Amino acid sequence: MQNINNSISFTGSRKFLRDADWVCRKVKSEFPMISPTRVYYSNMEKVQSDKKYMSFIMKKSIQLQEDRADRHFLSSAYKFMKEVLYSATVNKVGNCSEYVSLAEMISKMNGVKNCYRLSLVDANPKNISNTSKKKLDHTVLMISKNPVEGDTIKPDESLIIDPWLGISGRMKDVVSRYKLEFSKMLKITDDTEVAFKISRPLNFKDFEIETFKLGFPNLIYPKNDETSEFMKII
Repeated sequence: MQNINNSISFTGSRKFLRDADWVCRKVKSEFPMISPTRVYYSNMEKVQSDKKYMSFIMKKSIQLQEDRADRHFLSSAYKFMKEVLYSATVNKVGNCSEYVSLAEMISKMNGVKNCYRLSLVDANPKNISNTSKKKLDHTVLMISKNPVEGDTIKPDESLIIDPWLGISGRMKDVVSRYKLEFSKMLKITDDTEVAFKISRPLNFKDFEIETFKLGFPNLIYPKNDETSEFMKII
């Protein structure tokens, strides 16, 4: 695997960070879902001691597994996204993968080009078995100035949107927060070397993006003098 350190500079970085936060908050506000994993780790003692609560979380988890099985073999990004939207709006259930799919859709609806779905991995050679990096079972969205080549990225100045945890920011800052605030939930230990591996993107056609715009007008960034600069890295 090729390691990439695609360091970039930011002009108007405050606005760029605000735009990323807007995407993060839009996922949360427009698609209020139950995340079985997040609920479990946030309320572990209560879940384990309350049979009804545990039963509720288990039902949601099974529902999510069934939803994912239904879309697992879909080759069309548009059909895949429609199934994710069904999970989010009808079944109201999703974990990090669903949250990131929604963030990617919103970003592309607003003209962002270089969106990458990333899986967290542990790149510490001591923790790697054979030649595969250890997966940390978490997915985020990256926005980069330029197209990225290869499939493994180490923390740099690119931007991360993590709507599942409700945070966004420069990659190195988000990684620091993972280690300080979310290590237990993400199973990050002291010797974990957090890196990212690019996952399959949602390559929507132009007319499919227009369909999403018609169906979800609230996901279009508010019109103002800076609209053309939305999420623009210079």
